[in-house]
Amino acid sequence: MCTRLFNNRHLEYLTTARNMDWATPLPTSLFVFQSGLEKSPFEDVEAGDYTPWTWTSEYSSVIAMVGENDNFAASDGMNSQGLVANVLYANGTDYEIVNNKNTKQLSVLRWVQYVLDTCACVKDVVQAFEHNQIELIGATVPGSDKPAAIHLSVSDKIGESAIFEVYKDDADSPATFHIHYSGNLEDQSDVIQNTPCNVMTNEPSFDIQLKLNDYWLWQWSDRNDFPSRTIPGGPFPSDRFERATFYYNQLIDSESTDHIIYTMDITESLSQSKSIVANASVPIGMGGFPGHPNIAPTIWTTLANHMDLVYYFGNARTPNLINVKMNEPMPKFDTLQLDLVIEKEKKFININYDGCVNSNLNESTDPFRVK
Repeated sequence: MCTRLFNNRHLEYLTTARNMDWATPLPTSLFVFQSGLEKSPFEDVEAGDYTPWTWTSEYSSVIAMVGENDNFAASDGMNSQGLVANVLYANGTDYEIVNNKNTKQLSVLRWVQYVLDTCACVKDVVQAFEHNQIELIGATVPGSDKPAAIHLSVSDKIGESAIFEVYKDDADSPATFHIHYSGNLEDQSDVIQNTPCNVMTNEPSFDIQLKLNDYWLWQWSDRNDFPSRTIPGGPFPSDRFERATFYYNQLIDSESTDHIIYTMDITESLSQSKSIVANASVPIGMGGFPGHPNIAPTIWTTLANHMDLVYYFGNARTPNLINVKMNEPMPKFDTLQLDLVIEKEKKFININYDGCVNSNLNESTDPFRVK
């Protein structure tokens, strides 16, 4: 479904890029939420044998939502602290409820929103899930009949990132969180720490992606007497992971070379991230492969400027890259919405804007509100 890249090579110019892949067009909107809004963890607080609870947003956020008519999933976004969160399809995910009387339950469709509403940095997110304090409830992707089997990635403005996956270690084990974190925790934890979490794709599981990473870093290095500079060009997730990893590790730092003086700034950092995820995208119109539904065209891409709080959205079917500037004026309502892809009479319409769209946002209803 996606490729995600976190560019933390220059701490003053932190950016995150993400591709959203799907076999068919999806209704898509940008939402902006203010802080202080009470949210529900699932579609119907009374539904299911779940522990009732709510949360109140501590931070404002901008979210790329899929769905329509009050049936939405938060797919990607950034909050006012510069924390970025996005979910990607993950084969092997298992959301079996184990301790529904002793834990809180949260719909996977609202996972990104909960994280951005309540956490200021990656470490906060890790601590919120490291002991399986919250159990995820499975759901289907709005506008489709496909299960939302996903994993989560987060990144922040101090250069930390983490990956969250939920699966069983074996058939007889309960489903638990498996967390990879680039930083350190002071307390005992099952979190895998000091892990590079810069590039991820749908599958395989992230621990195997890291093994692929080790292999290719050796393959491309001077430690190999016959170093190879070849990279996979295919559309499978492992191909795209290796391709994005190769280019990520070839990025030029700010330094003098024999030919040029290379100057780094935020525009260059965004361009680097955008270029790499574009190289790892799947073209519009490409058909899938039997048994591999997660190989699908890249329908949109997001970029996030952690430091300046600018969130970019690029629809593959429209020519312009648009942005929301969280530090600049916009309509003063608790919830704002801007439709980007709508379905009308069984046809999808891609609406084109240009540049900053703060003034185009309209008052809306919070789809995750307590009803």
